[in-house]
Amino acid sequence: MRMHGLLAAAVVSTAALGLAAPAPSTAQATTTATASKPIEKVSGKSHVLINPANAAGTNWNPEQESSLGGRPLTLHATEPTAGPKATDPKAAASPMAAAKASVWGTTGRLLTGGGVCTANVVSSANRDVIATARHCVEGGHDFQFAPNYDAGNAPYGWWTWRAAGWVTAPAPQGDIAFIVLNTKDGRHIADVVGATGIGFNRDIGNDAHIIGIPGVVPASKEHALWCGGRPVAGPEQPSTARIDNCIGLSGGASGGPFFVDYDQNDGSAVQTGAFVGGDGWQGTWWAVNSYYRDDAYNVFNGAQNA
Repeated sequence: MRMHGLLAAAVVSTAALGLAAPAPSTAQATTTATASKPIEKVSGKSHVLINPANAAGTNWNPEQESSLGGRPLTLHATEPTAGPKATDPKAAASPMAAAKASVWGTTGRLLTGGGVCTANVVSSANRDVIATARHCVEGGHDFQFAPNYDAGNAPYGWWTWRAAGWVTAPAPQGDIAFIVLNTKDGRHIADVVGATGIGFNRDIGNDAHIIGIPGVVPASKEHALWCGGRPVAGPEQPSTARIDNCIGLSGGASGGPFFVDYDQNDGSAVQTGAFVGGDGWQGTWWAVNSYYRDDAYNVFNGAQNA
């Protein structure tokens, strides 16, 4: 099914999909009960939400801006610290198959407190950061994430949030957000499933892929889809990254990782943007991806130090 309209892959309501948010544990009850009124902090380049249940231990000031000055930066994929590794169903049998985190295992379902999107665990200093699209986060109030989600199953459970932030530049190029998760059972999410690498100010023209999880009824039919090709720069300034052979990334796939340097042996990759929707341009239908530059790094750096 093709997408119709730029944000056709936007947030899909959980009610439309017949989904219910996972019941919080006793330890999580306070977080979910108070998350409807997050603390807001706004600067010229970013907008930050703090879960009031975690405000005392969360330090994210958007006024303290960071910049790479246009220089490229890549943080490489990291493996889980212990326990079973999330594996890549497309990876070839190889002694290297478990060396790094697979993007297939780090990508998962994001609940926004009324809708569903896709998000991905990325390498970060605090090992708690997931990347998604801004339109998945704006208006949200109770974010929960399940890595390696498939067919309604969450093998690593649901993780609650403590902070979220997004780029304030115009969409679609500014449709970028990062969420900081709470630990679960005393462990950071990247310690459990690993993390995809993340890159900023990279060349758009490298071969790339997108993974997204469309919302499907019933949830037992929800599976991650992917597509790939040589992206082109879109007409926006600064430009998006576009791929022209993606069909089926419909509602719920928003926020999925746009990534390069994919390794077929272990599934590791470097995320350089986020899928935000579809758009007709120059007689072709394109999958549109926001692309990580200095504005994205500014928000990401706040997230990884929160």
